[in-house]
Amino acid sequence: MSDDQRFTPKGIVPTPEQLAIQLGRHKRVIVEANAGAAKTTTLALRLAQALARGADPDRILALTYTDAAVLAMKKALERIGVAAAVRNRLKIRTFDDFCRARLQHIEGGNVHHHDKPEQLKPYVLQAIERVMLNPDERHSDEFAVEGNGEVMVESLLNAFARLKGTLQWAMEAADKVLTPALADELGHDYLTLRVFWAYEAIRRGGHPDHPAFRAPHDATYDLACMLLGEDAFVDLTPPLALGLHLVLVDEMHDTNRAMFTVLRHLLAQNPQTAFVGVGDRDQVIHAVAGADASFMADTFEREIGPAERLPLTASYRFGPTLAASVSRLSNKAYESLSSIQTDVKLITLEEPREANWHIIELIRQRTGLAPQSTLSELAILLRQPHQSVALENHLLDKGVDYRTSGFDTYLMRPEVLFVRGLIACAQDSFAGIEQIDTRVRILQAMLMFAGSFVESDQDSPEDRLKAQLDAIKEVAHAPDLVGVFLNNQILRNASAQVRHRIEAAIGIASVNTTEVLLDRFVQALSPQTLAARVMVQASDIEQVSANIQGLIASAATFDNVASFFRAMNEREIRQQGMRGKDCVVLSSIEAAKGLEFDHVIMPGLNKGEFAIGGNTADNRNLLYVGMTRARQRLTILCERRRPSQYLVDAGLL
Repeated sequence: MSDDQRFTPKGIVPTPEQLAIQLGRHKRVIVEANAGAAKTTTLALRLAQALARGADPDRILALTYTDAAVLAMKKALERIGVAAAVRNRLKIRTFDDFCRARLQHIEGGNVHHHDKPEQLKPYVLQAIERVMLNPDERHSDEFAVEGNGEVMVESLLNAFARLKGTLQWAMEAADKVLTPALADELGHDYLTLRVFWAYEAIRRGGHPDHPAFRAPHDATYDLACMLLGEDAFVDLTPPLALGLHLVLVDEMHDTNRAMFTVLRHLLAQNPQTAFVGVGDRDQVIHAVAGADASFMADTFEREIGPAERLPLTASYRFGPTLAASVSRLSNKAYESLSSIQTDVKLITLEEPREANWHIIELIRQRTGLAPQSTLSELAILLRQPHQSVALENHLLDKGVDYRTSGFDTYLMRPEVLFVRGLIACAQDSFAGIEQIDTRVRILQAMLMFAGSFVESDQDSPEDRLKAQLDAIKEVAHAPDLVGVFLNNQILRNASAQVRHRIEAAIGIASVNTTEVLLDRFVQALSPQTLAARVMVQASDIEQVSANIQGLIASAATFDNVASFFRAMNEREIRQQGMRGKDCVVLSSIEAAKGLEFDHVIMPGLNKGEFAIGGNTADNRNLLYVGMTRARQRLTILCERRRPSQYLVDAGLL
């Protein structure tokens, strides 16, 4: 095509700001954007313009922080009219997926991947043990460990994530001897850094070519560390020399030092490539892992080079009323050029239970939805998953279809499956759970929370797990065996304390009165204690307890435990039979990032409930992200007696 060929998108007329970004010819561009200013669509326009000028689709790379942003970019390209055959050739990846693929090319094989903190916990405990038993340790008086260190696992994993995201050790202390004084200088305690060393030694497994395992973002960290090694690729082709024509980064505000290091070397090893990055400094929600908006500001200029800075300021998603509120919340200028007059409503409640009634009414009246819109244009954004329990029950009982995003439906959460299994055993009603897959998941959850296992004569861990799954499937298909399985496997192989709690909870559920269930079940089971044995993060442990308490509280409207149990099973069948598209979206705020809806409902904007851990930048930015997903209507619900301070800051109170 001609070098002057302009790409004409379908369905939209680019604004002057968008055209400046689409048609610009500066080698490096950073777009400073506001929420609702069509960041991803604008980036797609720039990509499509490169294609129109003759860029090879195989030599274009788009990087993001999240899988949701990858999907949003693909949808934006489809929406503006880039042909499917071309879209399928483009490399659109998260940073970690891209780094994992490059490491696989370097290492010549796959590395086992762990997704959950619970999978990492044994390695952290092993690292603690190594440090504590090291006979050559000269500063053991610095160590204070309770028990085997289980209470430290969450804080250690958080510290590891920050150390890796910031590359702090690799860049500031790699050639230094670790001492308590150096640890203080780095802002970490000595024990944390010692355990980090030991954990990384375990993770790397002593293998010369590749680690024993990786967790999320480890690929980015490993590749960044490799790139920092001056002699790492002396005799090899630089691993990022891919002959790229264009590199784009969406969500650039969430870039951390490890990601930026990969980006810096990517641009250096592809000197002919153009670069465009887009971000909104007020959407940083991963600061705990080192995300820093400076990487799209002065750090970029200093370490990569000057960039043309283009604005994408005006929101075309929502109107001036919402723009004024988010402007006050974020303390920056915010203009709306949208023809939409977004309605912003704050509903104050006398009692928390009123929230679900209001939500049902808003859905029934299709508030904020155009006549042609489906219910999928209405999203309820929740700060914590446990807030969905009572709400899902209301939606199910009122016949409102919904789908969840960012968390499982409450009926399929492990802790809820665990309780359903206990009640099934108490009522001798395991056969009443219709879905075989659900029975399997219930038995797995019971084993997990009991800290138990199925006895096997197999030698390898893999074979033992397979034998356990086979036994679970056998019971799932023959529910009359569940009592034997409970006694001979789950209870017999659990600790005495756990066995006592489970037996007490089953005994209470067998009484078959909801009053007894409500009064005594949670206290007898002590879900927070059970969860702490198998989970790592305090927030996850609290969610387990909150989910179970919410579930048991929902039994109050039933005459007996048996009818409550039947209702759970009926709700599961109802939930699984819902329509996949024309339904309300029930989502975490994080999962909604990058998306937009006609009507956004945000319940629970209460003091101490929304700002988890206090008034942090991440919490404020989460509210900013949630509010700016709305087009036609934003509805916020809070209790009259304890509204969040953020509502005052946003000018809503």
